[in-house]
Amino acid sequence: MTSPTLPNVQHYEPAPPTKANLEYVDLAVIDFSKAATEEGRAELADKVKEGLHNHGFLYIVNHGYKQEETTRMFDIGDVPFSCVPDNEKPKYAAKMFEAGSEEGYKLRKYWVRDGIPDQLEQYCPNRHVNKLEHPEALLPLLPEIDKFCKFNHFHVLNNILRLIARSLELPEDTLVNKHNWDAPSETAVRFLKYFPSTEEGATDHLLQGHTDFGTVTVLWSQPVAGLQIQTREGEWRWICHMDNALVINVGDGIEFLTGGYYKATIHRVVQPVEDQRQYTRLGVIYFGRADDDVKLMPMAESPVLQREGIERRWDDNQAPTMERWGKERAIAYGKQGVNEVNINGVSVGYHD
Repeated sequence: MTSPTLPNVQHYEPAPPTKANLEYVDLAVIDFSKAATEEGRAELADKVKEGLHNHGFLYIVNHGYKQEETTRMFDIGDVPFSCVPDNEKPKYAAKMFEAGSEEGYKLRKYWVRDGIPDQLEQYCPNRHVNKLEHPEALLPLLPEIDKFCKFNHFHVLNNILRLIARSLELPEDTLVNKHNWDAPSETAVRFLKYFPSTEEGATDHLLQGHTDFGTVTVLWSQPVAGLQIQTREGEWRWICHMDNALVINVGDGIEFLTGGYYKATIHRVVQPVEDQRQYTRLGVIYFGRADDDVKLMPMAESPVLQREGIERRWDDNQAPTMERWGKERAIAYGKQGVNEVNINGVSVGYHD
């Protein structure tokens, strides 16, 4: 049986790994090949618990995607930026400031900080890829993007959610049931491309320090050093690239749902180091968010949370939904002069 012929896509050549001596954070490595057995899941749940407590970030290896498949997705991820004319992109622009929607393009120079426009461009197709209109260059690639979204959702996101639930001594599908594929939510793949900054007076920070709006973020590792996390001691440390690995972190949604037991980690993207400064930085990320109608209140039925204590940021009847939290954060992010947003009495700021 012959394999189907895939559409031709221009190859994206990533930067070579940096030779700089950087202070990397030591993250737990979760081997997904062990998740097939009860014994393996018990072991992984303990490692997830330790890793999330230590740093809020993890690596996943042996997730099921081959290196050549990952390379192909990075090639596809570059298409919205390299194969779509700049004058066509505004037609598909996201309504971030107007409606808190991140679907479509976030164009370069949309965000402004201290008078300096940003150099990040991103394209976010809905995970249901036929829901939106897309640039013509992407149309032949939608079946592959659809397959990739489903892989991330069912094989990566759901399995991490099961391990988190297990670490809280909850039924494994407790969090999976809050992330339904067919339910309305902002869970989506996002392609991002950082361009070398040419603006006079540009900051070293390409993306301000922040926590992610959703629950679980799945970042496909790429070689341009730039991602840093703030440790529990308040120091900035680099995330090291690992070939064909996934970098996982939890966001605001998990912090609220676990009553502060797992904290969303502040992270940022800075200018690449000198030997990578001339390269673009292409990102492929699957952002997980709970269903729109999920209220962000602690899962108080967890025996672990009952023993360890629950941090309540608001009364349960005042807890915002995932939809409201995500949209209000998206509306505020990147606006000139806006350094924090207050949602139901909880303030979220941005960090240098």
